[in-house]
Amino acid sequence: MKAVWCPECGSSRTQCDGHRYLKDGTDVQRFSCKDCGYRFSENSYIKSRTNRNRQICALKVKNLDLTTETKTVAGDRKTTQHQQTVKGKILEFAFWMQKQGYAQQTITNRSYMLKRLTNLGALLADPETVKEVIARQKWGESYKAIMVDAYTLFLKWQGQEWEQPRYKITTAMAFIPTELELDQFIAASSKTKSAFLQGLKDTGCDPGELGGLRWIDINVESRTVTVNFPVKGHNKRVLTVSAEFLRRISTMPKKTERVFNYRNIRANFFSQRKVIARKLGNPRILKISFTTFRHWKGTMEYHKTKDLLHVQRLLGHKKIDNTLIYIDYEKAVYGDGKADEFTARVATNAEEACNLVEAGFEYVTGEYNDGGKIFRKRK
Repeated sequence: MKAVWCPECGSSRTQCDGHRYLKDGTDVQRFSCKDCGYRFSENSYIKSRTNRNRQICALKVKNLDLTTETKTVAGDRKTTQHQQTVKGKILEFAFWMQKQGYAQQTITNRSYMLKRLTNLGALLADPETVKEVIARQKWGESYKAIMVDAYTLFLKWQGQEWEQPRYKITTAMAFIPTELELDQFIAASSKTKSAFLQGLKDTGCDPGELGGLRWIDINVESRTVTVNFPVKGHNKRVLTVSAEFLRRISTMPKKTERVFNYRNIRANFFSQRKVIARKLGNPRILKISFTTFRHWKGTMEYHKTKDLLHVQRLLGHKKIDNTLIYIDYEKAVYGDGKADEFTARVATNAEEACNLVEAGFEYVTGEYNDGGKIFRKRK
């Protein structure tokens, strides 16, 4: 199948996404981008016009001499050979990174970035074309800086240097939604994706870490999961999960060693998120990503405990400096006087108390004359 490029970000990772029919009965194929979630269509009428134009051009080509035709074919052959050469270079570069001890996720990401640059017209042998391609894109400053770092490492592998463009990685404040918005997003997602999102909410794991979770890493009795495959230099750790997460994964088939297929879950995430945001009538849903659950968890835990070391251990950070950002997140969410707003509930027996604890309520005090005990939960 011929690759279809996304007009928004230029990615070739697109997929068919239904059909649209015009008033004249013309069938229009719709596509969606797996990288940016942009949805677009390719008009079959335009395709037919293009085909007709090509037929006319083919008639004109017959009037060309044999030398011109031979040069055209040779040029196409050179283009194909160049593409194969570039693909081979990127594979060699990936193997070099593996020998140097780079993480698999880093190898995958940087190889993908180089492929994306070449798809956008950059020549990896010519740094000036790489600069021009990066400058033309509507990417953010941080993403351009990451692209520059990937190409710089590629040149280092080849023993070359270049004058790097002046892009800087800037750290923006993360979007912290309400718990209700996260719960609505989880409930509206598909069966497998909702279980994955519930796990992110409970543990605060990086999505790559939860994607590596195996069935043997889950302890149902103690309601814990063990993160044996940390990413981004995180520490291994044991984390508590909710009964809701265990209930959701209990209905999933155990056909493979791992609980989730992270690649499949990530494939149509953006398109499903648009549908959910439209159904709920809440545009804030569009700002929720996999890492949003991690930022939310870290912010809530710091707000409850005011203990940075606890948050550091929970998130698996090796350096406390990476955890300090959650002080700012907590101030941004609760700095306007919302810190003292709670929802209170009274439990009169053990069953009600257990239900409240599972719902996120914490025990405050009791017992009163009527036998009730008070629980509370931050709004």
